[in-house]
Amino acid sequence: MNSSSQLRRVFKVILLGLIGATPTLFAQGVSTTGSVGLISLPAQSASDTIVSLPLHRPDVFRGTIASVAGSVVTLRHASFDPGSLDGLFYLLLESGSGEGRWFPITGNSANAVTIDSGSGVGAGILVADVVVKIIPFWTLDSVFPNGRGVNASGSLLPVTRVLLPDRFGVGVRLAPSSSFLYYGGSDHGGEGWRKFGYAPSVKFDNQILPPGISLIVRHESGAGTVFENLGQVQTSSFSTLLGTFAANTPQDHSLGSGLALPLTLADSRLVESGAFAASSAIDEPLDQVLLFEQTSPVKNRLPSSAYYYYSGSQHGGPGWRLLGDPSTIRDGAAVFQPARGFVIRKAAAASPVSARWAVRPAYLDVP
Repeated sequence: MNSSSQLRRVFKVILLGLIGATPTLFAQGVSTTGSVGLISLPAQSASDTIVSLPLHRPDVFRGTIASVAGSVVTLRHASFDPGSLDGLFYLLLESGSGEGRWFPITGNSANAVTIDSGSGVGAGILVADVVVKIIPFWTLDSVFPNGRGVNASGSLLPVTRVLLPDRFGVGVRLAPSSSFLYYGGSDHGGEGWRKFGYAPSVKFDNQILPPGISLIVRHESGAGTVFENLGQVQTSSFSTLLGTFAANTPQDHSLGSGLALPLTLADSRLVESGAFAASSAIDEPLDQVLLFEQTSPVKNRLPSSAYYYYSGSQHGGPGWRLLGDPSTIRDGAAVFQPARGFVIRKAAAASPVSARWAVRPAYLDVP
């Protein structure tokens, strides 16, 4: 059975991977409003585990857009408490030309939300009759409730760090933008998440973890744990913007696929989306997908493999290749795994460029 056929039979009852560092997924049922799943990964002691959040929190609204005026989106049949969605929710598009895009909600009235549309990037896709969901952002405390999945610190010295990627830094091999620990003591205002560089009395339980990013669970010491993502399966495309931020400078993007099933290179449609540059020379990759081997405990992981798309006629013609072994076409390699983080490295360009990668999972098109 090929990969597409396998994907179309998902979510009756699925169990993927039972040993080692392979993601384990359990999900039951698929409906138009989403199914609940649990994905877990082992996080080894004295090691970095690069994870992502393919499942989202339960939505608080699903409906259609009635009208849009600037950054205000009026929704049909909505009834909210004014101000109740401010800051910790986002609007996800489930249909239309912008399917899979999301926008932070900055405020709301009884039947409308005000969004941060990113300098007008919602123009033309935020239109009447588009199906939308309103979803709470994942936060540190909702992903790791009461410190579950990490080792709590009895002092302000970290036993486990949670490191967030630098989403806006320029270049490659970027250091994390921020570092957090779970404090389990009674001082400084009691238990909760703390951020390095801030006063110990300031809690970061509601630190937002945006959709589509990866993060690092670093056990400095202490026992290994299990990372769990319990939530709803996304019932739309996964969509993210890829590009370079400065002229003549390659750019890394630390990501998770946003999908609850493995995805092959061919089915990812990275190249077809226009967001991933193909290489015309068999041994000179441009854009690359960088993966991390995580079975061995180590901190500050380096990529263990890199894939690129070759568009020429040698060695069997166009197809995905593994850097260092270009003779074999790797289109069927399921490199995008649930809850696993990866990096897409965009090659340098004469001026900053960006394009959107969107991929629709096959299970959404099951008759």
